[in-house]
Amino acid sequence: MVNFRSQWRDLAGWAPYNLPLGTASNQAAKLYDATLDQLVYYYDDPTFGGVGGAMQRMLEEDPKFVAGNLLKHSMELFVTDSAGARTRFDKYCNTLDQEQLHDWEKKHLAAVRCLYHEDLVGAMNKYSEIALKYPHDTHSVSFGYVMGLINGHTSNLRDVPLSVVEQYKPHMPYYGLVHGKLCFGHAEMGEHEQAERAGRIALEAFPLDSWAVHAMAHTFENQSKPAEVIKILEETSKHWTRGVNFSQHIHWHQAGAHVQLGEYEAALTIYDTHMEKCARAGDVFPLSDASSLLMRLKIDGQKTGDREKMLAELWSKHNDEFTSLFYDGHSAFTAAMVGDTANLDKLLDNMREYIAGERKGWNKLVTTKHGVLLVEGIKLMGEGDYSAATDKLTECIPGVIKMMHGSKAQKSVFSLILIHCALMSGQKEHLCIAEQHMKELMEWNKVSTLPPLQRRLWDKIQHQHSKD
Repeated sequence: MVNFRSQWRDLAGWAPYNLPLGTASNQAAKLYDATLDQLVYYYDDPTFGGVGGAMQRMLEEDPKFVAGNLLKHSMELFVTDSAGARTRFDKYCNTLDQEQLHDWEKKHLAAVRCLYHEDLVGAMNKYSEIALKYPHDTHSVSFGYVMGLINGHTSNLRDVPLSVVEQYKPHMPYYGLVHGKLCFGHAEMGEHEQAERAGRIALEAFPLDSWAVHAMAHTFENQSKPAEVIKILEETSKHWTRGVNFSQHIHWHQAGAHVQLGEYEAALTIYDTHMEKCARAGDVFPLSDASSLLMRLKIDGQKTGDREKMLAELWSKHNDEFTSLFYDGHSAFTAAMVGDTANLDKLLDNMREYIAGERKGWNKLVTTKHGVLLVEGIKLMGEGDYSAATDKLTECIPGVIKMMHGSKAQKSVFSLILIHCALMSGQKEHLCIAEQHMKELMEWNKVSTLPPLQRRLWDKIQHQHSKD
């Protein structure tokens, strides 16, 4: 049986990888390794009390461990982006003798400062640069990589792992991990053969790599092959379900593939069995998966009961955060599904305050350019004014798709909303807009075939044309 690691690198174990950890504690070095492993493979080791427990014990072993402290602060600022996280980072910086830091530590400190200022593009660039110089720095490889996804810089998803992959050999930790990251990057760039090749290497090296399984699902999904998505997820389910901190998202891919194939009951069963519980916790990532699946079902003409009501209530608690327009868009269309115009108005008011305020960063830029139009268009859709909704959404959706946080698969829900509104409008010019948008999506994915759900919408548009 394949298992996660239980042997961790001490100082001697880290020595071949050219990373000056800056601690004299073997135990802190081991706990740093254990913390990273749980983060990149999305699991919680009960030996340590999960990621948080391992990190806490690491800093108890060596409170002055710079790399460990910067890992902690980067996680807090990236995941929570709270005033409390910034206050804790300020306090930590006041204890540092920055002149004594190693080059590697100084570079990490600069990257965390970017996170502090919500400069996610700056952080992405700095972590990517660190990875290039220190290719076995799993923290930098992972952060430089994922921030390409967060910032809409899709090429980073390929280029970061591509810049380091030759430095990894099969006997080394994270050989498979880097290939799994490369698989997803190639898939997002429409390089399907390279993606599948990298994914196979990753899963052969370490079958428990949930990200690699997920990357292979994207590879097939982007090629409009939902049956292949279901096949690989079923074949590997005994492995990816052990990555408990990511399995809900893989279930979203599984359910979405069933929607594509018209297997609606199967999709709703996955939602009820696996996704609803995760969404109920109220975190935005599982909420977005749940809302996206229900929106796709509705666009495909299916009934979802009152499942979206609970989601709308949970989203309303996030309508003043503005960490990502991707999440605000999901909040908006979930409110629209239940007819909650008051919450949509509140979201719009808060968004205008955010745009006028002093916060900076990539999300501020994206939201300023496209956020109000997107939410206004979604609100009009919820009110049944499909013609006006199409006009609004046509203005912003192309920019949203290019700039917004998320993968092609995740962001496709906004394309579907535009197509749905155009179809419901029934106006010839709007039908033509929907057709053109679908053609552009095929070009973007470098495929010649629409996914089945989009094909069903295309056929409805052709039927509307035949009436004219």
